[in-house]
Amino acid sequence: MDSSRILIEGIGAIGGVVAGKLIKAGYAPTLVTGNREISEEINRNGIGVSTPDEKFTAPARAFTSLAELDRDDRFDVALLTMKAHRVVEAARDTLPFLDPQHGFVLTCQNGIVEDAVAGEIGAGRVAAGIIGWGGTMHGPGVYERTGPGAIHIGEPDGSQTKRIEKLADILRVVTPVVVSGNIKGAQWGKLAINCTITTIGALTGESLGNMLRDGRVRQAFMATYREVIDTALALGFRPERIAVNPMLLYVPESAGAVTRFVKDILVRIAARKHGKLKSSSLQSLERGRKTEIDFLNGYVVEQARKAGVRTPFNEALTRMIKEIEQGRRSLTPANMEELLLAPEKPSIPQPV
Repeated sequence: MDSSRILIEGIGAIGGVVAGKLIKAGYAPTLVTGNREISEEINRNGIGVSTPDEKFTAPARAFTSLAELDRDDRFDVALLTMKAHRVVEAARDTLPFLDPQHGFVLTCQNGIVEDAVAGEIGAGRVAAGIIGWGGTMHGPGVYERTGPGAIHIGEPDGSQTKRIEKLADILRVVTPVVVSGNIKGAQWGKLAINCTITTIGALTGESLGNMLRDGRVRQAFMATYREVIDTALALGFRPERIAVNPMLLYVPESAGAVTRFVKDILVRIAARKHGKLKSSSLQSLERGRKTEIDFLNGYVVEQARKAGVRTPFNEALTRMIKEIEQGRRSLTPANMEELLLAPEKPSIPQPV
């Protein structure tokens, strides 16, 4: 058994599945939940995990915060599986617990957080991960992996390193692992999906299937998607496949009527397939919590400014979701009418 010292922070839908599978395989990760109720339930009853292939409960010990750990504890790798808006603070607090020679964190968030995390703890301490499968926390300590998929990991600069290969060997007891030499491209590919399905899915309080019955909404969906891909390409990143080819739903502005018709059909197919999907951002808003918008559409807007790419739909989505978070806008289908006007409204002013 590998003797790596593993810390997992954020034992929610993703972290719970990863923790349970590692423990079942004989590893002894240290778990920090960030939630006392979850910690107490895990300490009483262990971690329960179900997947399409198995169901089990693994005894485990969990801590609520890093402050409860021994001050001399050191870890080779920390898996950060909390929401994106909490990851920078978590990385900063984790730094003293990393092995001073080779310890690093693996970010596992929706959106792209590595730039912000590296700014806090140093680029050499950060590797990137993408979870290509879905997870659900049915209650404190009870988790389900809801579909197939792999974990993609890699160094942000594309280099091949022993630490990534070693971590991949460990994580293969959870699900298949892909070691990517283009993890940034893979992140941009997933970002395009999150900026549309996750964010547009949060705007109205409706299911994705209901919204995408409207042809105008499908056009806004494809325009938002195009802005993300155009930004990635302008920055020199090659979007890479996670679940599907990232260019499948891409419609360049120069596309003709036939191409647009075919892509519209593909969006309708996706709407039927994921018609009952409830956006994770919508779930956060319904609970009165912050979304990950700053690391999704907000990140696209920020990067697009650097690349000189116009992003009216991503700008509008960022603004509107923030207004919902702040209680200044309701969750209502009427929000979609305003989004459809995005190209006619002036862009967010450029910073001076």
